[in-house]
Amino acid sequence: MASLYTIETLQPELQIAIMRYVTSTKSLLALLNASPRFYQVFRTRKEYVLTELARNQFPGSVFVNAWDTAKALQLPQPLTREVSDGFIETFAKDNQYEQPVLPLSISISICQLGPLVNWFVQDFWSNCLGNLKRLGACLGLQQDVQALESPLSAIEKGRIQRAFCRFETTGLLLTTLEGKGDVYLDQGQQFLGQFTTDDIEEVACVRDYFARRLWGVFEAIEEDAMRAKPSDAIRRLGREFGEHDWFSRMPKHFQPDYMENIMILGLPFLREVLESRGLQRAGLVIATSKQTRRHFTQAFESGHNEVDPYHLPPFDSGIYCGEQEFHGDSLQDCSHGWLYANRGKLAKDYNRWTRKGFRDWGYVMLDSQRLKAAGVLERDPEELSHYFFDDGTYVDDQPCVTSRLEKN
Repeated sequence: MASLYTIETLQPELQIAIMRYVTSTKSLLALLNASPRFYQVFRTRKEYVLTELARNQFPGSVFVNAWDTAKALQLPQPLTREVSDGFIETFAKDNQYEQPVLPLSISISICQLGPLVNWFVQDFWSNCLGNLKRLGACLGLQQDVQALESPLSAIEKGRIQRAFCRFETTGLLLTTLEGKGDVYLDQGQQFLGQFTTDDIEEVACVRDYFARRLWGVFEAIEEDAMRAKPSDAIRRLGREFGEHDWFSRMPKHFQPDYMENIMILGLPFLREVLESRGLQRAGLVIATSKQTRRHFTQAFESGHNEVDPYHLPPFDSGIYCGEQEFHGDSLQDCSHGWLYANRGKLAKDYNRWTRKGFRDWGYVMLDSQRLKAAGVLERDPEELSHYFFDDGTYVDDQPCVTSRLEKN
């Protein structure tokens, strides 16, 4: 009590300074609920306090990407082609994120985005780490497990945060389709075309992570249906899907398209899908399977840029010299994982969700210390590129629930 009394008697300027260093919305709310005095001071400077809280959600080099995402979330819905094009044409030149006080709506949006992105950062790394260990076991790599399992470095986490922000922004812009045909191809060329190949690979790694996770979700729904009776709710959901039962052959063929449609519905919805179980999970997925999209795939194919191999950091016998400081989107910021695997070559197979190899373990996010601990630097990248975490079979080539039940 004495401690709380002491800080409550501080000058308002000092109380504002204390609130500047709060790193989460939960902590700020706890402070404001515990101290009426802090709450009163907060009300007089809430725009400034929330600006600082927003900046605390992401490192400075990633904050601009969170700013872009927050701005895209503020665009009027439904998006028109003109509004989306205007955003794409100006976002790279926008430096308003540097102003000392941000608009309240943007600060709040970034404060909400921070914990969400960080949840996905941990889930992404857990998923990739499992594949990286599996790679080591299958190929006999000498792995330093303790170092491999160590927490993400600030640089690695920053890359993953940046990739998820760009993924969310890309998804928001790919929902622009008020027209038909190849409108989304233009959007991909305009937005992703402003990034270098390694930047696009980061976003592609996120897309492939969601493909892996959603495959697991779809398989779990199908297994739930296999155990259910025809009269059970999950089977009724399938029959009520439309012309074809969701668990029949035709919808099975379109599952990759359903997954891409889910991907553009936003990170909050994706987290809800991944955390849900049982009938709730089936209801969320089946309800969003009315539309089929391949927007991300087409955008990757049309939006890539070549990288000049003469402007790459030094490379020496598979071991990179130190780790560059992470400070924005530049060729000097190429990740060691991308350099090891590609050496400036254009990444292939954006349109395939299987046989990806490197993207299955998030290579483009990793620094040299992680690669060394994983044992991959001791092998030629060409050798590793031939190992895949699947048998080359598309998910839609596998038997549907209806066919499996008929054989039982």
